[in-house]
Amino acid sequence: MPSSGAVPRNDVDLLSRIKRRDTAAMGELFDRYGKTAYGVILRTVLNEDVAEDLLAETFVTVWNQIARWKDARIEDLRLWIILLARTRAVDYLRTRNEPLPRALPRLNLLTQPSILLDFPRPRNHDEWLRLQHAFNRLSKVETRILEMACFDGAPTNEIAVNLGLTVAALKEAIDSALAKLAPHSSEK
Repeated sequence: MPSSGAVPRNDVDLLSRIKRRDTAAMGELFDRYGKTAYGVILRTVLNEDVAEDLLAETFVTVWNQIARWKDARIEDLRLWIILLARTRAVDYLRTRNEPLPRALPRLNLLTQPSILLDFPRPRNHDEWLRLQHAFNRLSKVETRILEMACFDGAPTNEIAVNLGLTVAALKEAIDSALAKLAPHSSEK
């Protein structure tokens, strides 16, 4: 994998082959990203057998939805797979009314996330630095809200109750956080 942050050409070719329903290409995609997706699922459900089943379900979803992907979004492919895996695991726990583990990745790990070490950084180094700076500008409450919503999958009312906020205050904090993370956001 190149360290320059550029998307490997073979990912583009792989996506094209999968869109043509090439099962060997799907196997290559699984070989490339299955281990990372499995790690995310296992961290969430804490059960190897369940994690294996959810991993299979994740890649069935990938197979069924990949035709909608645009080649221009290829650099999002790995992240999409990981988010699918994470969502599948959280949904599994929720359907069984099981609590989510408290050891889930947090936003402060996004600049050096151990889960995503094989990910290339964005092609534009300045954009990467802007994103790091934007995350650093978030307040503790904004960071916690985004963690609960994005990583824990908590619904809005649960976030508000846990943080002692009104729904209006929660929405205001979310709007503030998203404004700080927006690509056009400037330093204040």
